[in-house]
Amino acid sequence: MAEFVQDSGMVRWWVVAAFVVAGVIVVGRLTRPRAGQRVDAAADGAHLLMCLVMLTMLIFPVASDPHAMRGILIALTVTFAMLFGERLFRWRTGALPGTEDLFALGYHTVAAAAMLYAMSGHGAGHGAGAPLWPALGLAALFVLDALLVLGTAGHRPRLLRWLHPPGGHRLTSALVPHLVMDFGTAFMLIAAIGR
Repeated sequence: MAEFVQDSGMVRWWVVAAFVVAGVIVVGRLTRPRAGQRVDAAADGAHLLMCLVMLTMLIFPVASDPHAMRGILIALTVTFAMLFGERLFRWRTGALPGTEDLFALGYHTVAAAAMLYAMSGHGAGHGAGAPLWPALGLAALFVLDALLVLGTAGHRPRLLRWLHPPGGHRLTSALVPHLVMDFGTAFMLIAAIGR
């Protein structure tokens, strides 16, 4: 993955800039919530952690220890999955009123697992005949999610309301980090294949 990221030139630095912007937005949401803005600290914290991990892999593709990065991604995947399980339990018992919190952590669990998959050597350079379809399928899933979110910004159809907290369907707040995560994860999955 490091070779592809290094050879990506300007695309790499646009992705870095997008993650920096997303990180700043999330820090702002966590430290200075606006009146009427609903903030899910766990989901925003997950966004921030994933932004930091992705930035590390993009800025230091060769210097990042792959074993350490895999360990961090394993820890994030397990933590997000546990938080998702706790919220699923609360939702099933009626203690969690909506599904926004539930699906936000489910999304982060899938994103962390996808990055772990990409970091685990499941690309073209890993062994003879390594399948490319899982990584391509995951990348397409994240791009599709981003396109659906962009297509629903402003009018929030019922089917996709769980993608963001109420009020998050503007090009601010929760929407920008979600889009950056979608496109950034797709980029990193393609980077894993392009080695």
